[in-house]
Amino acid sequence: MPHDHSHHHHHAPTGEGAMAWAVAINVLLTVAQVAGGLVAGSVALIADGVHNFSDAAALVLAFGARRLARRAASAAMSFGWSRAEVVAALVNYVSLILIALWLMAEAAGRLADPPAVQGSIVIWLALLALVIDLGTAGLTWRLSRESLNIRAAFLHNLADAGASVAVIAGGVAIALWDLRVIDPLLTIGISVFILWHVAGDLRPILRILMLGAPEGPAPEAVHARLAAQPGVEGVHHLHLFQLDEGRSVLSAHLVIRAGEDFVAVI
Repeated sequence: MPHDHSHHHHHAPTGEGAMAWAVAINVLLTVAQVAGGLVAGSVALIADGVHNFSDAAALVLAFGARRLARRAASAAMSFGWSRAEVVAALVNYVSLILIALWLMAEAAGRLADPPAVQGSIVIWLALLALVIDLGTAGLTWRLSRESLNIRAAFLHNLADAGASVAVIAGGVAIALWDLRVIDPLLTIGISVFILWHVAGDLRPILRILMLGAPEGPAPEAVHARLAAQPGVEGVHHLHLFQLDEGRSVLSAHLVIRAGEDFVAVI
């Protein structure tokens, strides 16, 4: 199990401590934005706040799954727990889809008769959210290059930073020109942006969970390579699939000529 031990020491606890602070700050920001949105009458600000809460939940789920993935393989879990990160990434993206659809429904109901909105409250709280979103994204950026799971949490924060920019612009338009309809329109725009973002990032996660073939040599090429090995008389039931982000698996039934020693070079 040397790989599992080296993997365990690779992740610095200080990074996880920073994530704990990021979660706490995002939860406090959620409370401030939802409360401010209720006072200001802004569904866009509430939308941004709910999305911030999903950021905090995404970080908790991502790092919980990352800890679980470091558990060693056992007789019951012979491949280990590394797929926990892929499952966590799927849960994070599905939650984003549900949040986006809920926000669109809420905003659609306000389009016909947009309520009054206090633009100044919206602007200041959205500015605060933007700073926190960018800071949290910075904390997860390095790890996002190593893990689909952390990338999902990272993209949560980037999407929310974009949403905060839109809310700031909407707050300015409301404060200057009383364009109330901009608030539900921005909410719908934020939701569409989230759904568009998720659509592209779900594909690799679903491919892994559905045991899809990894990128690389085609199964036909692998079959031919195995069949050409000395001592191999037949290759049947060949399967290539991704176990997780870093490991691919080959499974095949090989017919070996009697009396031959077999060492495959793939």
